[in-house]
Amino acid sequence: MPKQDFLLQADEFRSLPVPFSGRSIKLSTCFVKISEVPEEWCDWLEVNPRTPQRKKSGELKGTVVNGMFDTLSDEPEMFALKNQGIFVTAEKVEFDKGTGGQGIVKIQLTDPKKHGVVNGGHTTQVIMQARNNSESFPKLEEAFVRLHIYVSGDVDSGFIASIAEGLNTSLQVNNPSLENLKGTFNKIKDSLQGKNGEKQIAYFQGDSGEIEITQVLAYLAMFNLNVFPDRSTHPNKLFGQAKEVLRIFTKDMEDSGKTEDSGKTEDSEKHIFERIIPYTYDILILSELIMQRGIINLGKLKVSNAKKGNRARSPRNLNRLAHFAGGTIDGRFHQGWLYPPLAAFRANISRDAWDKGEFRWLYDPLQLLDNTIDEMIEIVKQEHTDNNRKPAEVGRKEAAYRGCYSVTMMELAKLGKLEIGKI
Repeated sequence: MPKQDFLLQADEFRSLPVPFSGRSIKLSTCFVKISEVPEEWCDWLEVNPRTPQRKKSGELKGTVVNGMFDTLSDEPEMFALKNQGIFVTAEKVEFDKGTGGQGIVKIQLTDPKKHGVVNGGHTTQVIMQARNNSESFPKLEEAFVRLHIYVSGDVDSGFIASIAEGLNTSLQVNNPSLENLKGTFNKIKDSLQGKNGEKQIAYFQGDSGEIEITQVLAYLAMFNLNVFPDRSTHPNKLFGQAKEVLRIFTKDMEDSGKTEDSGKTEDSEKHIFERIIPYTYDILILSELIMQRGIINLGKLKVSNAKKGNRARSPRNLNRLAHFAGGTIDGRFHQGWLYPPLAAFRANISRDAWDKGEFRWLYDPLQLLDNTIDEMIEIVKQEHTDNNRKPAEVGRKEAAYRGCYSVTMMELAKLGKLEIGKI
């Protein structure tokens, strides 16, 4: 492959030497528009050890790329913050500075065994697919991505391979994979064994499941009455915080293991997720039933800025399988719409049982859902309108959670299921 020079516009550019004994390596960084990323970089992936999964149609697939597509569709301005960027090794890089700090970044690649996208291959190819499907991603001009450019003229392909290995095993997306190897999720797997949908949880990168384990952990964390005991505090702080949810779960499971090793077995000393995990299947069924029932009312709402197929129940979003509840979810039900009504069901947990280290429903959750879903979805719909029709904002802000929780509490009161002194 002949050497190639790439010219990219950037508002700012920074370069600094990397402290390293024996070699002179520089790391440069800048933010560029999605439209600036060269399509030819898809041909410079030999230095990258990871290959993204693809459908038979050739389109990218997997929970990681789906998350990137969602961001580019729903909130493209957040892409530079949510994505770790593209890491490139190059022969040389230069910056021709213009007025106001703006200028042209010139990146030269000469050897495919040493130069190219050493990390961020998924990001690069997601960007290309999004650009080729502009009707579904009409606001890509608002999206930026960060470039990290390593330059050194005295390294061999083995050294580049070691950099690639380090970068590709230290990313946040691989944290669940590491925990899976440790057995951190074994109790969740045991709780789902033999049940519908058990194979649909993606516990590690490249797993075939459609539902990422961090998503499941967020659902479980909503039911932590130690953190979210009543209407005064709500799980909106969990929305979009996959890394933090994983950290909390991992620490709790580690502490639980230490308790078992010490011989302490009293129920009151059971750790938080230990008591919630046996109800994982119940919670997953609830999540899908909320989506099945709720999409009927929310189907006309926009879930993207695309010119076509942008409604929740547009043809392209229909007939998604409900792996746990059975049937289909006939539309794209945004997680921002799901969190508030699902979190409201923590009101249905017995506080008396919880204080003893146990998890027990006050009332049949499926019957409670039948009684409350329509009113809760109306609250979600109103909050969607009030938040400039951005589904993610419904999940981030407290209002919808507070409203849905109140609906659940009122219904339990009508049924005479509330525990005296625990309201």
